[in-house]
Amino acid sequence: MSGAILGYQPSEEPSEWPLVADGVRMVAAATCDSVPYPVLKLMLALSGLAVYAERVGIARDPLAWLAPEVMTRYLLAQTKLEGSTVQTYRSILLRIREALLWLEYGQQPTPRMSAKRQRAAPYTPPELARYLMWAHALPTAPALGGSALALLALGAGCGLARREILAARGTDITVLPSEAVVVAVPGSDRLVVCRAMWEEDLATLARAAGDGYLFLPQRQVADPKNGVSNWAKRILKGASGLPDLKLARLRSTWIVELLRQRVPEDVIAAAAGMKSTAALAPYRASVPPLTTAAATRMLRGWA
Repeated sequence: MSGAILGYQPSEEPSEWPLVADGVRMVAAATCDSVPYPVLKLMLALSGLAVYAERVGIARDPLAWLAPEVMTRYLLAQTKLEGSTVQTYRSILLRIREALLWLEYGQQPTPRMSAKRQRAAPYTPPELARYLMWAHALPTAPALGGSALALLALGAGCGLARREILAARGTDITVLPSEAVVVAVPGSDRLVVCRAMWEEDLATLARAAGDGYLFLPQRQVADPKNGVSNWAKRILKGASGLPDLKLARLRSTWIVELLRQRVPEDVIAAAAGMKSTAALAPYRASVPPLTTAAATRMLRGWA
């Protein structure tokens, strides 16, 4: 490990490297045991940050390099890095900073989300479009086309969880004068505005359902075990080109779409029934980073 640190040289050999090399090696040696990444990845991220900091005139001090605003500026400047790589660099640098603060001041690290926490991958726009065409092609009976559209609209259009979808009735849906469609989420005090793509179908289903359930209105059990998955498996049998229909993926699609459109995270968390924005962390992996131009425009503010 010490050999890898002492022998490390950036591939492009920037002119600033000799000025910061000792500091980089010192920080790497002090923190490598506390950072759960390979030493070479640690050196790559840290050396790049240090060279950038030297280039833009940041004080030649590891804690100055690792200031959150400097890390953000550095990552925004790395236009060649892809989304997942940017996230990895950011994670490495944050862990280095936490370890260094602990060594310097005894400052406790920020609690982290478990790396094992993952969320179902969202559906792609083409997959959603195929689902919508499939649902409209089904017979219009409430247990077929009506339930398919209800599932899609409440899941991908409103982000409702399984029990909320099962409990939703036509009377929970309100069409505002603006034609926006709002769902009073059963069992909570939340109001969720439906995504525009699904609002017309949801409003039509609500008018037809009245006080009845939107999904499988003829069912005898309010919360049937495996009722949604069994229905989806049966109704999708023989359909070509469609992935499995999963409620978790529909909800992920709704959350990720909002994150991609940069809707404020506190708004998303509240609409999703989450206690805080921390619960959105597993979904951010599906959100591409802002381009440098977009980030600059947002940070500067619109005129």
